[in-house]
Amino acid sequence: MMSFYTDPKGEVYERLIDFLIEHTDKFVLSEWHEHYGIVKPYTEIMDKLKPFLVEQCTMEEMQAKSGANYSQGTYYIYQCCTDAGIVLKEAVHGLYDWRQPQMPEDLCFWDAAGADYLYSVSHEKIMGIKMSEEEAEQLADSIPGLFIQLEAHRDVDCFINDAIKHQTDSLTLSSYRLTEIPDRIRELKQLKYLEVFEQDITRLPLALFELDTLETLTLMTADLECIPPEIAKLQQLKHLTIYCGSSDRPVLGWAPKVKEDLMLDHLPPELGQLKQLETLSVSYTGITELPIELEQLTELHHLNINGNLIMDIPRFLSRMPNLKYVDGSDQFRS
Repeated sequence: MMSFYTDPKGEVYERLIDFLIEHTDKFVLSEWHEHYGIVKPYTEIMDKLKPFLVEQCTMEEMQAKSGANYSQGTYYIYQCCTDAGIVLKEAVHGLYDWRQPQMPEDLCFWDAAGADYLYSVSHEKIMGIKMSEEEAEQLADSIPGLFIQLEAHRDVDCFINDAIKHQTDSLTLSSYRLTEIPDRIRELKQLKYLEVFEQDITRLPLALFELDTLETLTLMTADLECIPPEIAKLQQLKHLTIYCGSSDRPVLGWAPKVKEDLMLDHLPPELGQLKQLETLSVSYTGITELPIELEQLTELHHLNINGNLIMDIPRFLSRMPNLKYVDGSDQFRS
């Protein structure tokens, strides 16, 4: 099975449905027992799909068919055809939208032998498609925006090239032995989620702060020099995590620097300009205090400052009405 990096949405989703309707025999939707008895907001969709219904099965019947594990629920098996594909395309915006309680669950497609050709687990945001690496490359080439995990992506340049080609909204850089984040990252104009887990990165490029659609930024490294003031440009940022003392490839005998020796010893006051920020987590650094400008973060509700050198709870935190959770218990004095 070839996995996907992101949820196919919009036109990408519609073109994928067209491909699947043409190349598979049946598709399956399910209802979980825990949602029985509630008003179904998707009744109209199920009514539109009734002409294509082949079979309705219990969990036990599904397990008998395939030998795979299934959850308790009812499973609806439909015949693939053009008209059924139209219903699937009109019903939702993306593959992960097939999720209860708003929709029936986990749209999957079967081949003629009744085996999974495409599977999805919407709540866990997992999906895969049964094809070779070469077939996956061809499919991705034919549907721009369909970002499929390939062996070729072990090469970071190839990975970044494809990420830009498909304008992914989610990217994880890890275990590439990077010493810097590539400047080409600025070309990801729709990026919302970025995770960087590379122990040898010590500086953040200015190109990073051109990602004005970014909503979640996670930085994990062994030692980070600083958070540049340009971080204030990330005005859509909602979740920021910074963790030093991290290794993406620990070997026997590796240990993080003691916090007193880490380069990151302060946070920039410009963090206070991130008006959309909801969660802030800064762990295992050498910082000894928080900038008072954080009080301007009116949307902040979760603050994690465990594992630093901060000894006292800043008083201004009590003046932040939406701040519901502060974790720093491992360092505050009683």
